Amino acid sequence: MAITTQQSAQLALLAGEPARPNPVHDWGGRMRIALFDFAQAGVGDAGSLAELVKLPAGHVRLILPLSRIAFSAMGASRTMDVGWAAHAGHDGTPVAADPDGLDAAVAVSSAGAVNPSGTVGAGETVLFGAQAGLTLTARIGGGTVPDGATLNGWFVYVVD
Repeated sequence: MAITTQQSAQLALLAGEPARPNPVHDWGGRMRIALFDFAQAGVGDAGSLAELVKLPAGHVRLILPLSRIAFSAMGASRTMDVGWAAHAGHDGTPVAADPDGLDAAVAVSSAGAVNPSGTVGAGETVLFGAQAGLTLTARIGGGTVPDGATLNGWFVYVVD
């Protein structure tokens, strides 16, 4: 074996011929926070969707370990999926809704809080590109959503 010095993919872009700048969501972007407070008005059937925040247009990198969702007790067997609504990608191509693209089947029978990341995998960030922004959602399954049930918290993202 040997001692090696190797570069990250981002640093290699600068060393290449021709040198290419890194996207702002990788280097030099600004961190932002999108807060939300949601309260269910009336009882919702299983599968009811809560629209939580709208991320801005352009390229946005969502940072899940810094994001947080707190929830009230929703009743036995209730689960929550976290994902996004359908939108147009940065090139105008339709992007399908993925209601559990960020986390799936989070137990919400009793009150608690989570950092969403159960379905993302390594890195725990997600890069979105959307022409007109995109809405992050929570979907409750396993039974009805009680009147007055709450979700609150924030999503942290990088944009420029």
